[in-house]
Amino acid sequence: MNIEKLMGEYYQWQKSQDRLSSDVIRELIEYKAKDKDNGVIKKLLKNLVINFAKAERELRELNELKNKFLGIAAHDLRSPLTSILGFSDILIDEEAGPLTENQKEFLEIINKTGKEMLTLINDLLDVSAIESGKLELSLKPASLKEILKDRIRIYRIVAESKEITLNESLSEIPEVLIDSNRIVQVIDNLISNAVKFSPSGSNIYITLGQKDNMIKVSVKDEGPGISEEDQTKLFGEFQKLSAQPTGGEKSTGLGLSIVKKIIQSHNGTIEVKSKVSQGTTFNFSKKNTKK
Repeated sequence: MNIEKLMGEYYQWQKSQDRLSSDVIRELIEYKAKDKDNGVIKKLLKNLVINFAKAERELRELNELKNKFLGIAAHDLRSPLTSILGFSDILIDEEAGPLTENQKEFLEIINKTGKEMLTLINDLLDVSAIESGKLELSLKPASLKEILKDRIRIYRIVAESKEITLNESLSEIPEVLIDSNRIVQVIDNLISNAVKFSPSGSNIYITLGQKDNMIKVSVKDEGPGISEEDQTKLFGEFQKLSAQPTGGEKSTGLGLSIVKKIIQSHNGTIEVKSKVSQGTTFNFSKKNTKK
């Protein structure tokens, strides 16, 4: 028997066993490390979930507090402001006696500024009511065509003062179940924005139609258009966009956020299509149902 050969084979066997033991130990160490890492990850995830839930609850409470404050502040401001507007109207109409040109000019500035403030206050009240879930709709069958004709008649006067032409194409459609006052808010906002941002000599196109039981109202202008960046924040609250009104009109930055929430409360949708220098189209749609 070759002792050297046996010793060599034993040495190789021992070496392989050592390598096997080393591999097993390494695998065990890696497993323990991974197990420990998984434990750390699970603990971190648990803490993240707890912290997120806490932050969400605190944010919800702060939002409710904000809405309550806005509602109280806006309500308390509206009463005295309404009185200011009422008395300034009386003075402007010279029911309390004749005015000088300067006096009348100053009163008209007070009246105009007061109306802008009242618009902001009413918007704040709307936002407060909507976000707190207190927006109550009075749904009744109504004619969108008649509502649109009435609002177009009113805004045609404002448009003509800026040499803007309002064009209408209103199809005959059945009555639809809506809160007329709230939908008037939507239409007023879309038309007034179109007039506000349109240049002199341009056109605004207002259409009403129905396809496959879906009613669609569109307001299209030939204004400066809305950039892609501005479109991403268009329906946010207190948003000021890069486009400026062509007649120095004021904006609260709340109108379109209210419009979107009113449309959504009617189970409808609103969208905007716009390119810079190519005008803007706002569409809102809803299913025609009277039930």
